[in-house]
Amino acid sequence: MSKRLDLIKSLIVPSGVIADVGCDHGLIAEYCLDIADRVIASDISEKCLQKARDRLSHASNVTFICCDGLGYECDEAIISGMGGILIARLLREAKSLPKTLIVSPHRDEGLVRTTLIELGYGIDRDIPIYDKNKYYSVIRADKESGVKELSHLQTLFGVDCDKPSDALARRLNQLYATYSLAPDANSQRLSDVTAAMRLQNITP
Repeated sequence: MSKRLDLIKSLIVPSGVIADVGCDHGLIAEYCLDIADRVIASDISEKCLQKARDRLSHASNVTFICCDGLGYECDEAIISGMGGILIARLLREAKSLPKTLIVSPHRDEGLVRTTLIELGYGIDRDIPIYDKNKYYSVIRADKESGVKELSHLQTLFGVDCDKPSDALARRLNQLYATYSLAPDANSQRLSDVTAAMRLQNITP
């Protein structure tokens, strides 16, 4: 099991109906069986959805739906394993937005944070993590609580970018090294990263 998946599971709140969006093998849906009245496992791919059906064939409180995104109602939804641009689109096109969301984009996490705020969510957890040598942000958002106004640096690097984080520090050092290869073309990015590094007490 990946560290990112374990972190996602730790942020899930027991709810009436929990949805695993883009469920693939149904690992998140399986975890939710004991903490939800009903679990929805959904995926745009019927082939992927069949993997979840095979894994969860023993369960009586799971519903399988082949659709693109949130084409149904639920109390809480988990969306991971896809890019931030796609997650933002799925949220904007959702039939009904749940009270609580847990999202973990592969990239463009700033766009996801902006979209969550624009849709009326507050961000109450925003945790950076490295898993299998890749950087992720795991974000929990709620309609009734959390941070609802973000600074520029919070949008880019997380709500808690001013709090010590080994994962974020590592990410900032990597970004600084990359952008420094072409400093003129990346002057604004370097400025943002340097500002965030100062918050983390890192010297470029």
